[in-house]
Amino acid sequence: MPPIFRLCALSVLCFLSSPIAAFAQEKPIYDQVVDIVASETGTIRRWAYPPKLTVIHSGDPHSDLIHGLVDMVNLRIPNFPGVGEVEFFDLARYNRRLAGNTQFRMPTKDYNGVEGSIVRALFQGEAEDQDLSVTGSIFIFLTGLENGITFGALTQSNQRLSRQFAEGGETRCYFNLMSLRDELRAGFIFINTEDAQTPVAECIYEEFMQTLGLLNDSHGSSIFTFDNTGTVREDRNPDFRLLEALYSDQIAPGDDAQRVADLYLNIAPADVVEVADKP
Repeated sequence: MPPIFRLCALSVLCFLSSPIAAFAQEKPIYDQVVDIVASETGTIRRWAYPPKLTVIHSGDPHSDLIHGLVDMVNLRIPNFPGVGEVEFFDLARYNRRLAGNTQFRMPTKDYNGVEGSIVRALFQGEAEDQDLSVTGSIFIFLTGLENGITFGALTQSNQRLSRQFAEGGETRCYFNLMSLRDELRAGFIFINTEDAQTPVAECIYEEFMQTLGLLNDSHGSSIFTFDNTGTVREDRNPDFRLLEALYSDQIAPGDDAQRVADLYLNIAPADVVEVADKP
């Protein structure tokens, strides 16, 4: 099977860090929406099939939090195809080192009935009958730093963010996405659970939401969670309205990001629309 990085990869990544953009002048909401949903070519990207969520973890899998978030997304986003399945894989089951014994591949032919849109993670045992494998579309790696770095390399993670993550500084979680013709095909979320300062719940929420197609941050936003500050929002309704606009039946993968901004202003509360200076 071909290595995963041969599939058309996204250069869209995000991470939670320190409040470096806290004092940036806030853009009009219309522009913030475009910032968040636009790919590097100005198009939107989203899932066209129900992604499977697989959590590979060391220690606490945060299963209640993850199941609650998945249920909320599936319930509140009418046209989102829905997360099809959630699986947890405890690394305690695997007693070999990851480097040199682990592979991530995306088959070009059917695998478990899904063509080219499921990733298989193979953990090789001492003998073939001891191999362990899991599949997924979106992977959350809830591990220590060393294993997180290894998983980043195995999934062809972005060099800049994986380096910052490996340095053990302020980048304690980030995500990476892959797409094909503006349809999302794979997502990878890396969270350093060994660092006591890692806001695990916030990392899970923000990075998972962004793997659904909220591709970037809008620096200085006071409306959306995706502002590159790690600020906890008491009101997350704007985030969900943004996903609702992205997955509207009036939008298709490859459409201009401005179409999502137009739809968002139509479904946002009146007080939000009044302050949104659409250009």
